[in-house]
Formats: sequence, structure tokens, C-alpha cells
Amino acid sequence: IRDSSHGLNAASSDAFTSIPGIGRKMVHEFEEYRPYTSIQQFRKEIGKYVNDKEVSRLERYIFIEEPN
Repeated sequence: IRDSSHGLNAASSDAFTSIPGIGRKMVHEFEEYRPYTSIQQFRKEIGKYVNDKEVSRLERYIFIEEPN
């Protein structure tokens, strides 16, 4: 599934807009909360803008990179 998913901390704006249903406003929100350290952080921050069902849908397209 990683072939079609994007690392939240490194993905470009264009990569995020390739996610179905994601516009520039949501791309901005994804980028604003970097660096993400956990999926829970993603759920909390993005959950301010969309409902739980949409957060779950978005999780299919993203992952949190392991720290170096």
C-alpha cells in the first residue's frame, strides 16, 4: 500500500493533491502541522477540519515516516 501512500513529513504539495478529494486548503493543513510524530497527532490535527470517517479515509493514503 505504500506505493500509493505519502509520507506526511516529506510529501510535496503535488503528492498530497493526488489524494482523491484533497484540495489546496487541506494540503495546507497537512503541511502546517509538520513534523508529525504519530498517527494520533494526524488524527487530532486533521480531525479539526474533517469528521472521523474522513480522517480514516485519509489514513489509507498517508503514513508517518520513521525518524532517522
